[in-house]
Amino acid sequence: MNMLRILDLPPDRIDGEAVAALFFEDERPVLGPAALLDWRLNGLLTDMLIQGQARGRAGEHVLVPNNGKVAADWIFFLGGGSRKGFGLEACEGLLRHFLQTCREAGWSRITLCLDSLADLEKPDIESMMTSALKEMGDRRPDCRLTFFNQGAGPGRAGRLTE
Repeated sequence: MNMLRILDLPPDRIDGEAVAALFFEDERPVLGPAALLDWRLNGLLTDMLIQGQARGRAGEHVLVPNNGKVAADWIFFLGGGSRKGFGLEACEGLLRHFLQTCREAGWSRITLCLDSLADLEKPDIESMMTSALKEMGDRRPDCRLTFFNQGAGPGRAGRLTE
């Protein structure tokens, strides 16, 4: 059984218990998968950022129920800290935090949607995620990963190319 499946779908079309995307404290407006999901949620994350209810600090959680415009039951925005200087070590810690949080929530079918992250390569991210899943043992969720890059606006999202 594969511990990690790679999908080629936009974040709003991925079913399961939760779909997650990173948002960063030094990136306004939000970009990538978080922007598409925010758009589907009628700007809920943007409103929270404007009101100071969310910031994008590393490990921060914003959990939103499906409003009928997303395939997953829950939308999980995960703060990534500062995008500038976001490297291998920060990514690995965040992936482990994401998986642990999902396991504690009792979710068994989750997807993390990522865009281009600094100089990190897709195989490196896949390897980190697989390693973190192995360490979870038998209590690991069915985890999917999608690499999704967004153009100038939320309606113009596209696949991250190799």
